[in-house]
Amino acid sequence: MQDGDLATWTQPRYIVVVEGVLCSAMPIVRRKKFFVAERVAGYHINWHEVPLKRCIDMKNRYPDNAMELVTFISEEFLEDAANFLNEARVPFDSMSYVPLERFLQTLRFQSDLLAIYDSDPGRLDRYGQKGHQVQRGHDF
Repeated sequence: MQDGDLATWTQPRYIVVVEGVLCSAMPIVRRKKFFVAERVAGYHINWHEVPLKRCIDMKNRYPDNAMELVTFISEEFLEDAANFLNEARVPFDSMSYVPLERFLQTLRFQSDLLAIYDSDPGRLDRYGQKGHQVQRGHDF
């Protein structure tokens, strides 16, 4: 309900996968000893200028649509990405980390979702008709 109206109200939204569209993320792997498993110490993030400008343009052109950013990497990556996007003043409505399997399970119940923008072909196959392929670093 919105402003006393008894009809249900949903805001159309689209999802942009951060590591698939807006940037390239390379894990920084550290090993302490020879037989100890490697661990990811952080990520080297290479931001793509054109998709970031497209996010700004889409939010300015369609302010009634919500733009959600999602990452499937980790909470630490989410914090780094959110800090950069806030400093660069790239507008978005929400940003979250969701494990890929949980994200895929909940997709079928989201009727207000317009599109999911991603560049990974393996994930795109699992989004169904909502998935839109983007070439990494190019306009979408």
